[in-house]
Amino acid sequence: MIKLFIGQVEMPFKHFLFSGGEVQVQIPANIENPWRHCTIEAKIHNSNDIMILFNLTNAARMLWGGCEIDLILPYVPYSRQDRVCAEGESLALKVFCDLINLQNYNSVTIYDPHSDVTPALLNNCIVKEQWEFVSKIAVSQASTILVSPDAGSFKKIFKVAQKCKFNSVVRADKIRDVTTGKITETVVYSEHVGDKDFFIVDDICDGGMTFIQLAKELKKLTTGDIYLYTTHAILSKGFAPLHEAGITRLYTANCWAESVNSDYITIIK
Repeated sequence: MIKLFIGQVEMPFKHFLFSGGEVQVQIPANIENPWRHCTIEAKIHNSNDIMILFNLTNAARMLWGGCEIDLILPYVPYSRQDRVCAEGESLALKVFCDLINLQNYNSVTIYDPHSDVTPALLNNCIVKEQWEFVSKIAVSQASTILVSPDAGSFKKIFKVAQKCKFNSVVRADKIRDVTTGKITETVVYSEHVGDKDFFIVDDICDGGMTFIQLAKELKKLTTGDIYLYTTHAILSKGFAPLHEAGITRLYTANCWAESVNSDYITIIK
């Protein structure tokens, strides 16, 4: 989903695919832009979206005399491929960020990056942090315990607790079989918390197995509810498996979940 704005007003444009698979973009030639500035919001779901973004960038500069462009890129593609795990692999995140940098955007605003590698690779990068989205969620800080699902999220969650004034944080760990990648065990470092609610906070939910396994363990430790916040809810397996595992509600800040029809999902605008 790619959108073009002049000021706060969304501008129309069209895009289509040639029979050979190539992307083309066209902005109506009668649209004037006296400020020679525009904003592109790019919610990237696939490689065609990336080419629509680049072609729209070029079309705007061609039509409006090299105008300045601010890019809003909530989810950064390839952000989970931020290191080389085996000899012969590409560093895919750097490949993508190099392409973004070639566009010379005035700024690139991203949401809750998977690691510090992403903003380090992007020029003129502005980061919207995880706690900024969690702060908009109406839950009782006194009766809700934040849960860090793994070691990678532990550092972030303390900032969420501090900024959003939560009183308690619980850490969890997951153990994987390195040969298959499957989670073999989930450990939660907590005693039973009575009727308090658990609130899992992380950046990405793809298939959701991390949260499914974690919710099953958390259910043993509370008579309250279990909530989940992920900035980027890809939900490649849908929300149903998460709900069946015990997650009462999913909160997300990204566009991925907009295509999932569920009364149990709240999208933070």
